[in-house]
Amino acid sequence: MKKFILNLMKRKKTFLGIILAIVIGLVITISVLADYGHPIVSYNRNPVSITFPRAGRIVLWNVITSSSPGYFSRYYFIRNGCRVGQNCTYMDVINNQTVLTPITVAAGETIQIRGCDCYGGNCGSGGCANPHVGWKTPHHDYFCPNYFYSQNYNPSAGGRDFTSLMTAFLASGDTIIGTPQCWGDWDEDNSNGGYDHDFEDFVLIWAYRDTFTGYHDGASGTVPQSQCRAYGWVMQDAAPGLDINYRILVDGNLVANGVANQYRADLTGTCTGGTCGYSQDLWGLISPNVQHTVRVQGQNPYNSSWFDLSGTNKTIRCSLPPSVDLKVNNQDGTVRLTSPAQYLLSWTSSNADTCTASGSWTGTKGQSGLTNYTGITTGSYTYTLTCSNPIGSASDSVTVIVYNPPAVDLKVNNTDGPLTLISPASFNLSWISRDATNCSAASSNDSWVGNVVIAGNQPMSGVPTGTHTYTITCSNQYETASDSVTVIVIAPLRGTIAVTYARLLLFAPSLDQPAQTLTGEVTGGVPPYSILVRVRTPSGAQFSLNRNGSTWSVTPENSGDLNFGTTEEGIWTAWADLTDDFGQTYLTSSVVWEVAWHPVHGRP
Repeated sequence: MKKFILNLMKRKKTFLGIILAIVIGLVITISVLADYGHPIVSYNRNPVSITFPRAGRIVLWNVITSSSPGYFSRYYFIRNGCRVGQNCTYMDVINNQTVLTPITVAAGETIQIRGCDCYGGNCGSGGCANPHVGWKTPHHDYFCPNYFYSQNYNPSAGGRDFTSLMTAFLASGDTIIGTPQCWGDWDEDNSNGGYDHDFEDFVLIWAYRDTFTGYHDGASGTVPQSQCRAYGWVMQDAAPGLDINYRILVDGNLVANGVANQYRADLTGTCTGGTCGYSQDLWGLISPNVQHTVRVQGQNPYNSSWFDLSGTNKTIRCSLPPSVDLKVNNQDGTVRLTSPAQYLLSWTSSNADTCTASGSWTGTKGQSGLTNYTGITTGSYTYTLTCSNPIGSASDSVTVIVYNPPAVDLKVNNTDGPLTLISPASFNLSWISRDATNCSAASSNDSWVGNVVIAGNQPMSGVPTGTHTYTITCSNQYETASDSVTVIVIAPLRGTIAVTYARLLLFAPSLDQPAQTLTGEVTGGVPPYSILVRVRTPSGAQFSLNRNGSTWSVTPENSGDLNFGTTEEGIWTAWADLTDDFGQTYLTSSVVWEVAWHPVHGRP
């Protein structure tokens, strides 16, 4: 038996150890191993009842060890009080080789195994003629450990070949958990107080089918965050109400596990209560925007092994919708620049696989980048960038308007001014403009206002004194430009001169009489004023004195001559030459006074 089990382990690699019990969970009580190599089975009534904890299949193998070939045994199953095969077919165990047809048992079902013996092959069709009252443990030293040491028939070793039985079980998907065990030996007689060591035993082999149905329904490919999950269902076919553990491996690494016990309405006809579903969000457990391989497995609850669900493996890439931000000179929207223009396009995107340019640029672009433009002439340029991934796309646009700014040149009398004229002034305003669509005029004295042509002239006359500013403003749809000229209109330069005394005594101060005093005033023009006072003596000699200011005087004190205007007899004459800062000159009229010696006349 031990060698047989070792061979099974080598071939299937599923046995974790030698199972010494008759069946896992059977109601038969198993005691410790005896030194003869197989379990000691306590006394049981005939038939023996065995409760199977799981659904599976059972089969009997009979062995005859009697030294007398006339002894035979019969074993059969009883279910619900009825012998399996009755009224149809049952198998007699004849000539040591016959195997009962396997029968299927449900989880928790109790099956009886009845044994009887016959002599001379005459068991009869009705059953056992001489059934024994029970079975007891065989005490063979050689029986179990030596008899079934191999799956292969070996007559020289006394073995029995049941390779076909094991192969059939394994090929059908069954898992053998009750390894071949030797059960019971019938007590032929007990008169000598011992056991019959040369009678028949049987082997019970129990197998169950670990078949599971499950699906990984989760999406594959690139999915949005809301669909980034693994979900599906799993159940054991023979126990549709049993909760099955699941685990999720991403790129071979465990990221989540749980119990497939969630309710799904579509599973009510599949598993008990429809509570065999599972669902696990993967967002946050895996790297976004990276392709991963998702593998979902269920766990065999009896041997803890893991099996893949249908629909696994799946590749999935969890992603958010793409976004893109396109800027020109680090600004959004529309940017206006003068020609020739220079500007920088820059962009960034997220969750994007590809980015494509359209509008005023074309081609495939990186997920982020810069493009510099120089020497761009007038026009409107719209740049659009669309970035996409399998779950969507996003676009952003900027517009660059390159234009020529308007220009205007206003002149007065063909000069840029300021222009100073003498009142009443007359002059001509003229202007030209470029890249303008309209022009308007304004003036500080409101003499020139309103819309004007984009190029023209405007004569002005009778302009009074004052500072007058004339402005023209021209514009297009993007910008405005202005130019101004200033005209300063001044009054004409004028002035007066006067004498204080019309008659004076010769050398009057010597007689304690006054000398001459001249006074004057300047008007108009542009100060400061320069005054040259000219004086002519009676003898025709002339001299001049410099004065300034809008009012002036020549006195004996400030002239340097205390006898000013009295040193000669005769007619004295004086006048003034005026000059303003603008350069105007003005010659005043002359004034005269008489100097004489007239003592008879008294004081002048």
